[in-house]
Amino acid sequence: MPKIFRKIRRRLAQDNKLGKYIRYAMGEIALVVIGILIALSINNWNNSRITSNKSISLAERLLAEVIKNKKELRSHIDKVKKLQYETRSLLSLFGPNYKEMDGQLVDSLLFGFINTPLFEFNESTLREGLNTGQISTLASDSLRALLYDIPQIMIRIRNYEEELTRDIEYNLMPFLYEQISLRQVDERFSSELKHVGKSGLKAFDNRAILGMRKFENMVDNKLFLLETLQYGYAETLQTLLAIEHLLEDALE
Repeated sequence: MPKIFRKIRRRLAQDNKLGKYIRYAMGEIALVVIGILIALSINNWNNSRITSNKSISLAERLLAEVIKNKKELRSHIDKVKKLQYETRSLLSLFGPNYKEMDGQLVDSLLFGFINTPLFEFNESTLREGLNTGQISTLASDSLRALLYDIPQIMIRIRNYEEELTRDIEYNLMPFLYEQISLRQVDERFSSELKHVGKSGLKAFDNRAILGMRKFENMVDNKLFLLETLQYGYAETLQTLLAIEHLLEDALE
């Protein structure tokens, strides 16, 4: 093609037909411009297709991650509900007539009471999407906003869990080390420590702790911390459900 145009330009220039030469030159320029525009259009379409495919892949992986987190969080919420129930039950036993209480029941409640719930959030895909900026390719404004909120929600959850852990580590356990027989509790209810057997020391009545106001305050505070944590878990679950529905809509 360029060869043909060069011959035409040479002939027109030699024949001194300037007007025709200009028209041919403009036609050549137009063809070049059209070619460039077509190439740009194809490139843009290809880039859009690649971005769209990446967005779909990200949405699919996010949906799988959200479903897994939702399932594990629901299971964790049930565990915390059980802890709340056991903590309220322990709180109801306090009073001067603690010797009338079932000693084995008290040990059972103490065994559950010293546990700390920790929710392991799966966030590899979300973190990848945030770090690479791929979250911004998702079309839904509501979906992007919820995904951007997840890290802050998880920070709040971690803070609630850490507060519970600190309370157990620095307040509850040092107190229990002095006031009850942990070996007796483990021997009765710990599947991992049953082999330790009964203590060779004088029998100890763990029920006596139910007459101590300091321990009652610890139980009451843990119940408050558990309820705060449960509220955080419920908020997280609602967010995950909303994200799940929006991702499903996006993939349809």
